[in-house]
Amino acid sequence: NLNLFRLTWRTAFVMVSTLLAILMPFFNDILGFLGAIGFWPLTVYFPVEMYIRQRGIQRYTTRWVALQTLSFLCFLVSLAAAVASIEGVTESLKNYVPFKTKS
Repeated sequence: NLNLFRLTWRTAFVMVSTLLAILMPFFNDILGFLGAIGFWPLTVYFPVEMYIRQRGIQRYTTRWVALQTLSFLCFLVSLAAAVASIEGVTESLKNYVPFKTKS
């Protein structure tokens, strides 16, 4: 079962992503920034909150405090990764020349 639209869309997406990666030497930092933004809410915050709601964990119990502490620490890591990615982009932009490779 071949979906021609899906095949065309995925191929175009990969081609555009590859072209952007070639044109921008700091593309890796941009992907790191997007990953840092998406990490905490999707991987930590929502699953922890769903677990707390499903299990009916009361506020300020030991388990609730431990889960909230874990969530906060992961938020700090995600925030530090986002700041580092932004710093990497700004450093790359200082000496960026389009279509110029290092010799």
